[in-house]
Amino acid sequence: MLLAGTGCSALFEMSGLSAPSLPASVKYLLFVLQDRSGEYLFFIGAVYVSLVLLKKHRWIGAGAVFLLGLVWLAFHLPVSLYLESLGVDSFAETKNFNLEEARFWLHTLRETIHPDFSLKKLAVYLVFSLLSFYAFQRLLARWERSRRHASLLKLCMAGVLVGLAFQHTSSKALAVYFDNSEKYLSTARNFDQPVPEVSVARSQPDLLVYIGESTSTMNMGVYGYPRPTTPRLSERARLDANLIVFEHVFATHAHTSRSLLEALSLGVDDGERFLPITQRKRVSVVDVLNKAGVASSLISNQGIGGSWDQASSVVFKNAHKLFRQKPNASATEADLVEKVWDHEFFGQQLDTLEVGHNTRTATFLHSYAGHGPYHANIPERFRKPVDGLFTQLDPAQIRGNASGEAGSIEEYDAAIRYVDYSLDQAINHVKQVARPLVLVYFSDHGDDVFLGLGHDSARFRHEMARVPFLIYFNDAARKENAGLYEKYRQLARQKETSTLAQLPATLMDLMGIGIQGAAKNAVVVTPVMGEKTVLPPIMVRDTADGTTFVNVNDFALLPPAVAGRKIIDKTDDDTRIYAAVRSGRMSVAQACQKTPVSFEGVSRGIMLAGCPYASFAEKKQ
Repeated sequence: MLLAGTGCSALFEMSGLSAPSLPASVKYLLFVLQDRSGEYLFFIGAVYVSLVLLKKHRWIGAGAVFLLGLVWLAFHLPVSLYLESLGVDSFAETKNFNLEEARFWLHTLRETIHPDFSLKKLAVYLVFSLLSFYAFQRLLARWERSRRHASLLKLCMAGVLVGLAFQHTSSKALAVYFDNSEKYLSTARNFDQPVPEVSVARSQPDLLVYIGESTSTMNMGVYGYPRPTTPRLSERARLDANLIVFEHVFATHAHTSRSLLEALSLGVDDGERFLPITQRKRVSVVDVLNKAGVASSLISNQGIGGSWDQASSVVFKNAHKLFRQKPNASATEADLVEKVWDHEFFGQQLDTLEVGHNTRTATFLHSYAGHGPYHANIPERFRKPVDGLFTQLDPAQIRGNASGEAGSIEEYDAAIRYVDYSLDQAINHVKQVARPLVLVYFSDHGDDVFLGLGHDSARFRHEMARVPFLIYFNDAARKENAGLYEKYRQLARQKETSTLAQLPATLMDLMGIGIQGAAKNAVVVTPVMGEKTVLPPIMVRDTADGTTFVNVNDFALLPPAVAGRKIIDKTDDDTRIYAAVRSGRMSVAQACQKTPVSFEGVSRGIMLAGCPYASFAEKKQ
C-alpha cells in the first residue's frame, strides 16, 4: 500500500494519461495514497491489532489500541507537517539543551499541534481497514500451514503497517537530523579562516556590546508598543541626545547560535549568502579585534552549554577573558543552579573587570532575561503587570484570532520591562566612565508571544526577527569622536532597513578598524548599520524540502542555481507587507486601513507599518 500511490501515478503516465485529465476524485485518491500513507497505514495497523484482541476477548486492550489509532488519526497531519518544517538549525538546539528551555518549547507546541479529525475520513479508513482485514483473513485461510499461526501473522502484518507509517512520517526529519550531526562538527572548521591584515585609527572609543535575548521590538514601548514596557529607554530617547535608536533592524535567524554566528563574524565569500551560516567560511570579529590590538572580553549570563554555547565556543575561543555564570554547571542542571540576574551579574563583572590604560577594549555582555519561561528569568519584583490594560479586556480583545495565552503576554511584557532596567544600568555605567566608551545594544532574535510560538524557526513569524538596535556614546566619546557620533545619528534618522549581518562592519567602524588594501578581498565587509544596501537573505535553513530563506527586500532575491539543491523563498506575509510599506509600494494608509479588533492587531500594525492608531485603551472606552 505504501507504493500504491507511486505505482498508480506511473501507470497513468505509461498509459498516456496526464494528471490534469484525471477526474478530481481520482486525483484526490492518488494524493491520499501518496501523501497520507503515514496516516492511514498506522490506523489500519491499529484496527488489525484491535480485531485480533477482540477475537481473544481482550476488550480493554482492543479498546486502548483502537483509541491510539484515533489519536494518531487526529494528530498525524499537524505533527507530520511540523516535522517536515524542522531544519538542521532546529536539531542543533537539542545539543546540551537547557531543561527549562525545553519545557518552555514543549509548552509552545500547544499553539501549533491541534487535532485534525474528520468523521468522513474515519469512516473511509475504517471501512477499508475492515475489508482489507477480511481479505487478508481469507487469504490466510486458504494457506493451511498458516491457520495455526493466523493471529500471529495478522499481528505481524499490523506491525509492518505501523512501521511503514512511522518510516513515512519521520524519514525526512531523521535525514535532516543526521545531516545536522555532520554539519555541527564542521562549523568550527569553517570559522578557522586566516585573519586579514588591518589598519587602526587612533583616538577611537572602546566598546561595550550588550547582547539581548529573545527581545522583539513588537513589545518595546520605545518602538511604539502601546504599553509602558521601556520607561527608562523611552525617557532617554526623548531627553538624552547621546542615545541613538535604530528602528528597522532584523536578526538573521530566530535561534541564538545561528544569529550570533553571523552577527559576530565576517564572511569570506559573498556567494555563500544562500547557505546556512554553519556552512559558510567566516572570520570571527573577535579575531579581527585581536589583530587590531583590542582586548575582547565576554561576560555571559547564559551559562555553559545550550545553543548559545555553540556560538560562544566558536566566536570567542580567542577572547582575552571569559566570565561565565556558574561555569561548572551543566545546562541540563539549570533547576539546580541558583540564578544570578543579568543586572547583578553584569554589574559585579564590570566593576571588577581590569581595564588597561594602554590597551583598547571591547567587552561583550550576553544577557538571559527575555527567554521563556519569562518570569523565571527576571527578579521577583519585576513579575507584575506593567499596567492595568489587560485587566480591562477579555482574551479576544487582547489576542484576536491569535491563540497565545494572555498570561504569557503579560509575563513577556514584564520581562521586557526588566530588560529596560538592566540595559539602563549598563548605560549608566558607560555614562560614568571617563574615557571614551560606546555601548551597542541589540538582541539575538525576538519572540512571538501573541501566538505563543516562542522563537521556533520551524514556525517563523516576522516578530521573531525584528530586534532593537541602540548605540550610546558617553560624553567623552561624543566629544572626541563628534564626526562618528553625527554619522550614526544621521544613519538612524534615514531609517533604512538593516540586518545584524552589518554588525561586524559597524563594530569595526566604531573602533576605527579597517581592512588593509591587499587584504580587502580576503573578507566581505558590508555597509554599516543604517546604510542603504541590498540586504542578504535571513533565516537561511536546510530543511527536508530544501534550503529556505526569508527576504526583507521589496524585490526578489535570485539565488544561485546549484545542482541537486533546491532554494526556496519562504518569506512570510507580514514581512512582505513590511517591505512593501518601507519601499513606498504600499502606503501606510493602505497597510492600516483595516481597523484592528484586538490589542495584538494594533501592536502588529505599529510594528509592520507604523500605523498611527489611537491607544487601544482609548478605543475601548
